Amino acid sequence: MMDPAVLALATLGLVDSISFMIVAPSLAFYVEKLGGSQDAYGFILAVYSFASFCGKPILGRWSDAQGFRGPYMISISLSNLGGLLYAVAPAFTATQLTLVELGRILGGLGRANSALGFAYVARALPASERTSVTAILGGVQMIGMAIAPLFSALLANVKFDLCGIQFDNLN
Repeated sequence: MMDPAVLALATLGLVDSISFMIVAPSLAFYVEKLGGSQDAYGFILAVYSFASFCGKPILGRWSDAQGFRGPYMISISLSNLGGLLYAVAPAFTATQLTLVELGRILGGLGRANSALGFAYVARALPASERTSVTAILGGVQMIGMAIAPLFSALLANVKFDLCGIQFDNLN
């Protein structure tokens, strides 16, 4: 039986990977739709990974000082807030690209939690289980990237309004 915390980490890793691989291919079209340039697209694409890179040591040190749960929950909240800003950006005409940028920064900081998953495994599991569980966590992320095009295909014809905000296959 798999540790419930590891199952949660694997599930969140899967969702993170799927969401990254849905956003990345459509980002150029989204930025263009919002009036952004190729430079804006390049910045928005890069800032997600850079924020994740910068966030990993911060979350790691915080987790070392205060334990795993708090930093992990905050990182999930940051990721969700980033996704929300990314999705609702078109509703704010004057600041839509700024909101997309901010959303990707927060999403990247949230994605920095991938390092915490591996730290949890190192702390909580016996040495005899660490390698296999680490492989499972890494493999689940790869599976998410591999199946994301299926989800993109399912979202291809999405178009609806919610509270005056239009949602489509790009957001």
